[in-house]
Amino acid sequence: MNGEVKIPGDASTGDPPSPAYARTPEGATRGVVVIHEILGRAPEIDRVVDRFASRGYAAVAPDLFHLGQVACMRAVMHAMKTGDDIAPVRQARRAHAWLCEQAGLAPTNVGIIGFCFGGGFALLAGHGFGAISANYGVVPPVERLRGLPPVIGCYGDRDWMFAKKPDELRKNLADAEVEHEVHTFPGVGHSFLTDGDRPVTFALTYPLFRIRYDAAVAEDAWEKILRFFEARLMTRQG
Repeated sequence: MNGEVKIPGDASTGDPPSPAYARTPEGATRGVVVIHEILGRAPEIDRVVDRFASRGYAAVAPDLFHLGQVACMRAVMHAMKTGDDIAPVRQARRAHAWLCEQAGLAPTNVGIIGFCFGGGFALLAGHGFGAISANYGVVPPVERLRGLPPVIGCYGDRDWMFAKKPDELRKNLADAEVEHEVHTFPGVGHSFLTDGDRPVTFALTYPLFRIRYDAAVAEDAWEKILRFFEARLMTRQG
C-alpha cells in the first residue's frame, strides 16, 4: 500500500479515522511510525516515509493535526505533565497497530521517529514500540520515560533554544533506566534532518533555532538512526 491512507478510528473512545501517508513495500521485516514537526505533515515528512521504504521498512506518517494543531499541542503538553491518555497518543498507537497488520509485523518490529514537536511526542507515545528516534524535541519527565524501548536522540549544536536538551535527555533516560544514545551534531541548528525549504521560517526564528536543512550532516545522523533501528528492531515476522 502506497500513498494516502486512512487510519481507522475507535468508536469506544470517540476517536475518528485519521489521514496518513504510508509505504508498505513487499517483504518488509521492520516498520516505523513517523511523527511530524510543529508545521504538520508537510511534504518533507512524507519523504521521510519514502526514505524508510527505500531501506525496506514499512512506514506510516499519521497527521496528528487533522483535528486542529493547537488542540493537539495543548493535549500533548498536558500529558507530558500528567501522563493522561490523550487522543493524539491513541492515534499514534492505532497507526502502529495498522502498520503491523498491513505489513505482518510484530509490534517490536516497529519503531517510532519524531522531529521537533514529534521528537518529544515520540518519547511520550513510545511505549510498546521496538525503538525510538527523538530528534530536537522537548524532554518529558523521568516518570514518562520509564519502560521505554531503546532511544536515540539527535540535536544540533547551533539550536540555542534547545541547547540544554541533549544533557537533559541523557540524564532523564539514565534515571529512567532506558538504553540510549544521544548525539549533538556540529554546525547545525533545528530541523536539520528534514529537507523542507522554509526561508521565511528560518528568518523569523533566527538566531534561536537556526532552522536549516544540512544534507551532509543529515546523512551522518540518518545513518546513525538507521543503524540504531536495525540493531534493535527484531526481524521476525508477526
